[in-house]
Amino acid sequence: MTTLALAAVPKPYNAVDAMLDAIDRDIKGRHVTQVGTVALGIGHAEPTSPSAEVFYLPGGARMAVDAPSWARRYLADRVCRFREREVITPAALVELFGSITGDGHCVAVLPGRGCAAYRGPMSPRPLFYACDERSTLVASQIRALRAARPTDVDADGLAPFLVPQLCDPRGTAWKAVHRLPPGHMLTTWNGTPDVQPVAQVEPLDTRGAGRAELVAEFRERFLAAVGWCSAPSTGILLSGGIDSSALACAHTAVTDRLGRAYVLDYEAPLTVCDERRFADDVIAACGLDAVRVPGNRLLPLVADYPLGDEPEPWAYSARNWAMLRRIAADNPAPTTVLAGEGGDELLLGQVFAVADRIARGDAEAAHREIATFADPDGTEKVVHRLLTGDYDNHGARVIRALRELPPWLGNDYIERTGIVDQLAAGYPRLSPPGHIATSYSRALVAEAGAAGRVQCGGWWPDMARRVGLTITYPFLDPDLAALVWSLPPELLRDQGQEKVVLREALAGRLPTSVARRRDKAEALALMRAGLIEGIDQLRAVASDSPLVDLGIVDPARLRTGIERYAAGELHLGPALWATVSVHQWLTHTTGGHRP
Repeated sequence: MTTLALAAVPKPYNAVDAMLDAIDRDIKGRHVTQVGTVALGIGHAEPTSPSAEVFYLPGGARMAVDAPSWARRYLADRVCRFREREVITPAALVELFGSITGDGHCVAVLPGRGCAAYRGPMSPRPLFYACDERSTLVASQIRALRAARPTDVDADGLAPFLVPQLCDPRGTAWKAVHRLPPGHMLTTWNGTPDVQPVAQVEPLDTRGAGRAELVAEFRERFLAAVGWCSAPSTGILLSGGIDSSALACAHTAVTDRLGRAYVLDYEAPLTVCDERRFADDVIAACGLDAVRVPGNRLLPLVADYPLGDEPEPWAYSARNWAMLRRIAADNPAPTTVLAGEGGDELLLGQVFAVADRIARGDAEAAHREIATFADPDGTEKVVHRLLTGDYDNHGARVIRALRELPPWLGNDYIERTGIVDQLAAGYPRLSPPGHIATSYSRALVAEAGAAGRVQCGGWWPDMARRVGLTITYPFLDPDLAALVWSLPPELLRDQGQEKVVLREALAGRLPTSVARRRDKAEALALMRAGLIEGIDQLRAVASDSPLVDLGIVDPARLRTGIERYAAGELHLGPALWATVSVHQWLTHTTGGHRP
């Protein structure tokens, strides 16, 4: 676990030291260096020196890196090529940073002239910054920036946390604190800050490759990604779904060290969410040691979760918090946990792959595929609209945004924040036909901060850090993504099955029960069980909340929304959870005082 901090302020060395303390006062090893009026620091929770992750560049420049060991070795080779230069310029940093396409962060100081920060295009972990005409601050956590420059909650910045479909890859819940989007670099050069895109993962050119060759290449890249993300002691979050099962099977294939699977078990009345029959088959096939965690009480509004730098809009945070605490309590505990986030975003098939098949001239197979959907007529209409570009029409995007807006948000707040326009502009562009699945997948990965956690400031990895664990995401490997985004649509969805390439790549390793399953556990049942049990907490938000005082929520509409949900309108569940989670966070953060 590594943390980065950079400060270009008066007494920058002291500022960086305070920033590292704010991130984690239990940091055992730290390295802080100052060049001119800028300082950078790197810290570890383990008692090891992080100085090996600080690179010395030409002209006295310094660069600190937070990335996997293999990525640091790769970067070290590239740094050697720069040592022949007399100075490092912003253009040179773009070239150097852009070579990191995976989960990597870099901060650099340039003697007398500026500093830079970079976040890799597939990094699920955030990087935050605050700039004005006199100073620049960069850190892995918002709390570090607040330690160096106190700031208040931004009521308008709460919008992405209140609207589940709204993604803001740049803003935060705090005034003047920004999020560096994936694949972007912040440069402060002669006092002028600039944020620009630097790198993205491009699809491979796979023309002429046959199905068997593509599946074999996927297998090789997937196994390599799991190997890089594993450690001598690795735990696996195993649900029994195709993604987590594939990680377990791949981990067994690439290492001779026995992994340990952690499985949630659900009893009645939540047996609809129980996947132990699939998980048991994976455990038996892989020879895994299994730890079972009862899940019935790990529900939204029922179980607690730690409050962090920003609200937590994901309803299953308490479940994950309980899992991580259980993993950390093992003796010995694993150091690394493999997580399946990114699998759904990367291996996207669904109706998009069907539209792509028609665009590529395979209409007969596409119409056979349409018949496998629960609503073939409705699916055919969606496919038609995808192919004609209707979903990219501004009017259609606005109509969709209005449908997805929680009905209890205050009119003045909606108008002031421009939420409808933000939603409409933020939907992925789906053209050109033939590559719609790829376009949508790339947009999800990039705009949602790789693991879909852009809204909560890296809450998942930060939660693991609190208990001494590191979360890794094999599905977010850039080499794997480059291949997936070049696959033909029939390897994403075929004969009613999604993630076809993953199933075929692990044929013989995945248990038959998992390889053949089409459905997923009904996760919304968990949300409903928790929200209904805690419905009085929801009603309390409508009665007394800073959200009401600030005009963000209309209490009468919220009460109506709660009763509609209780009566069976399940689509309101995610937005209700988002509302109560923001209420809880805001109350905690302000100490009960109205901001």
